[in-house]
Amino acid sequence: MAQNYKTNLKQNIRIIWSGISLIADYLAVLLAEMVAICFSEENLRYIDLFIVIPFIYIAFIAAARTYRRIIPFWQRIESLFYSSIYSIIAILLFFFVSANSTEHSIAFLALLWLASFICLIIVRYLLKRILDERKIFRIPLLIVGAQEEALAFVKSINNDIGMSSYKVVGLISDKTPIKGLENYPLLGDFKDIEKIIKTTGVNNVLIAVPYLEQTKIQNIIHRVQPLVKNICIIPNLTAIPMGGIAVETFFTEKIMLIRVRNNLERRFNRIIKYLFDMILTIVGTICISPLLVIIAIWIYKDSPGPVIFKHMRVGKDGKEFPCYKFRSMCVDAKEKLEELLQNDPEARAEWERDFKLKNDPRITKSGAFLRRTSLDELPQIFNVLKGEMSLVGPRPIIKDEMERYGNYINDYLMVKPGITGMWQCSGRNDIGYTERVHMDSWYVRNWSVWLDIMLLWRTFKAVFAKKGAY
Repeated sequence: MAQNYKTNLKQNIRIIWSGISLIADYLAVLLAEMVAICFSEENLRYIDLFIVIPFIYIAFIAAARTYRRIIPFWQRIESLFYSSIYSIIAILLFFFVSANSTEHSIAFLALLWLASFICLIIVRYLLKRILDERKIFRIPLLIVGAQEEALAFVKSINNDIGMSSYKVVGLISDKTPIKGLENYPLLGDFKDIEKIIKTTGVNNVLIAVPYLEQTKIQNIIHRVQPLVKNICIIPNLTAIPMGGIAVETFFTEKIMLIRVRNNLERRFNRIIKYLFDMILTIVGTICISPLLVIIAIWIYKDSPGPVIFKHMRVGKDGKEFPCYKFRSMCVDAKEKLEELLQNDPEARAEWERDFKLKNDPRITKSGAFLRRTSLDELPQIFNVLKGEMSLVGPRPIIKDEMERYGNYINDYLMVKPGITGMWQCSGRNDIGYTERVHMDSWYVRNWSVWLDIMLLWRTFKAVFAKKGAY
């Protein structure tokens, strides 16, 4: 029998959570102000310290609708990032028009922006972690559907702290739940939707049945909507890029218009991506230069020969360029590969499938470590400085791989390949070639600066976890 979740607390979780988040943001901004004052020796009036500045921050955070929306944590960070920028601009304007505008320094505002952004993230994360560990303020959710789309959403709930506010209480489906959903109770079929919703008292429903005909989906929505407060719908829009989507509603005509932007076709965005690459690469090269020297010496002593290996890869617009890597193989690697492929059918099949070998006899002792930690790819920073590669982008491929991309090759050729990308931080060699191609295409069609930042961070996590490396 389905549990009933209809209590006053359950019905008002979103309101309670909004209030707690608002208080947490207020305290985070106060903490950031103290840090900025400490390092800049700034003086603030009490009304500015305790009311004006926190109010400006909370107003912009609220305008981004972060208090009521349940979104992935990376999107939450993005909202806080932009909210903190807008807040600093508003504070600067406030100081400018106020009588004491000349008393405040740019250094204070810069420190306040950095400290507030960091404090807001940390406080939000700690608050969410504490509540999740105690299983407090979890929103009961019914899922209509039990196939791939429902599983993907459940994974986001389990793996993303931003989505963990949901508690899946059951499934409603016309099909047997797929693997990964078998532990969630199947409460009934589509014909039982009204009865199940009334029995459970749930006010939040996810409809994840894009495989159904449009008329059947509409029927489910019309039956569910009068009974609950919130409906989420996973539509069948897999072919449409998600980055930069805007929705327009034409009420008279009863239609919805989806605007899709090609972000990387805009000159301004390309300039931003170039500046992002150059600034981070120059700073990063200076910081890791001692490490580059140490690795070069180790490679030479382990296997005398060239320290840097150049391999021709396909870049933007199909132009080939020498892609730099620390040499991780013996100097006669080509001959050894030809001999291995000729004598080992299994190795030949693996090479033809992935252009890689898991147990590669050509790899040196130092090379095995460098590949496992991805340090062999560090010299590609010089490809970035030369303008041949980007920090984030599609995986650089050789000419023979182009035919494997099929219709997606134009997406690849549209941008510079990257040192890292969706493939590198999503499992790397654990992922099949077809999925790699789809990832490259998805990145190009959904690019944003924030996506690059997210992928760089996830790459560090994947490298330290040695996920999918060989």
